[in-house]
Amino acid sequence: MNRIQNSIKITTRVGSLDLQVETRFANAFIIISGENGAGKTTLLRCLAGLEQVGGQLQFGDKIYMDSSAGFELSSEHRQLGCVWTDAALLPWLSVEKNILLGTESVDSAWLAELADRFEISSFMQRKPRMLSTGEAQRVALARAIYRRPSVLLLDEPFSAQAPAIRQRLRMHLKSIQAALKIPVLMVSHDIEDARVLAHQHWHMREGKLLLEVSRSEANREMQA
Repeated sequence: MNRIQNSIKITTRVGSLDLQVETRFANAFIIISGENGAGKTTLLRCLAGLEQVGGQLQFGDKIYMDSSAGFELSSEHRQLGCVWTDAALLPWLSVEKNILLGTESVDSAWLAELADRFEISSFMQRKPRMLSTGEAQRVALARAIYRRPSVLLLDEPFSAQAPAIRQRLRMHLKSIQAALKIPVLMVSHDIEDARVLAHQHWHMREGKLLLEVSRSEANREMQA
């Protein structure tokens, strides 16, 4: 496991939710679980800079937020890749142009690799209205990863996928995380996601991070 290099210390109130999360972690694949309303998506939104929060947030050597110093990096400067429950593709652009949106140059080899991994090569020129929900979700994954983000935030990214495709996507995401050496924080209720992907499994309840279990610890518990 890589050395500890990322830290989250957040205190905020969003609606009726009192979010309090403090943790340090390596560039790992982290699955976040918990009941509906536990604060999982709210946590990702805070990391993305979409909610007003207090505390400190650091990924690698880059400070994203330090409220004690009055500093907060804007969302567009956080070098994040995000996939939310709504794929949010621009309807007037093709799949390819949705993936490339905002980039200054095209890395054709990387684009082709992602299109192949996420099984979207055959409809790169289609408009989003021609896609199924599962296809749009895979396009959103490719778009989030194309820029090689410093952090990847995923909110139930496999929810619309058939079981066989979901299994293949797990392997591709696992490989991509290892290659890019970035932290991936993924909200999921699927036990198999945690079993296959998680270096750490976080559990949340009522806005608080209750449990952090590494894969080695989880394996020892299952064998006990």
